[in-house]
Amino acid sequence: MKLLLVTDALLAGEGRDSAAPFTLHPALDGIRTQLDKRRRQWFRCANHNPLGWYAALVGTEPAALLAARCTELPAHAMQVWVASPYHAMLGRDTVRLLPEVDFPWGEEDSIWLCNELNPLLHQDGMSLHPCEDALLLASKQQLDVQPAAFADIAGHLLPNRHPAGRDGGRLMRLLSEIQMLLHSSSQPTREGKPGLHGLWLWGACEMSCELPIGLPPVASLNPVLQSLEHDHGAELTITEAEHLPALLASGVLPPAVLLAGAGHAVLLQKSVFPRLGKDWKAQSPAHESELFLTLRSLTHVT
Repeated sequence: MKLLLVTDALLAGEGRDSAAPFTLHPALDGIRTQLDKRRRQWFRCANHNPLGWYAALVGTEPAALLAARCTELPAHAMQVWVASPYHAMLGRDTVRLLPEVDFPWGEEDSIWLCNELNPLLHQDGMSLHPCEDALLLASKQQLDVQPAAFADIAGHLLPNRHPAGRDGGRLMRLLSEIQMLLHSSSQPTREGKPGLHGLWLWGACEMSCELPIGLPPVASLNPVLQSLEHDHGAELTITEAEHLPALLASGVLPPAVLLAGAGHAVLLQKSVFPRLGKDWKAQSPAHESELFLTLRSLTHVT
């Protein structure tokens, strides 16, 4: 392994000063001493879940990666979306979603949900399709809408306003109809697990989208990312912090480690000069375009 990428390693509390130090996810406590000694290079970047990070690294959309492996998509589809299921927790004036890593989902759940929702979706020229442990929504029309990435809302608040784009209202009405249908339905596949309350559509691509050539193999315990080019001997590992101990059983870090979260990322590499100071404050963060140039050179992605 040459690069380890932890997608939710950096934590920032509610209402914190943007200049305040980050804290590290508790799952990283076992390697904290190693991390503290490394040279740090900070970046500002969008939030991504494991699928989103891999898609950004190889220069494509998340839905394109899954669509290339889904044989059930209709020939007339013009656009495809990643459809992420979620569990919602109601507050007085807000709706907070359970973090993605805490919401187990499997193929049986996907098949049940497709049968439940497709009669509704067909009325809008859409259809839901399983892709191993992931879900794709195919549409006959291209929607002009830019919803938030799922990484921006999983574990955070559900947006209460329409996303940008001409079809923002139409998309939110569809998602509301799905919520109401799920509220009134029985969920046999969810017994003993957090209930399903809705879907979030994100990471869209046109059906004509072509994948980059030579996608690098990736090691991960994330169910969606495992459906791609995964390999336990891969030089690239992308993981949520919760799964890190299982993937790093030896306790030895690779030459490069990227810790991400809260709109930032820090690249940690070995240095002959020991680092002084142990706070995790973003020092002169560079643009994310520089981050991806660096990561692609480390993983030999062109």
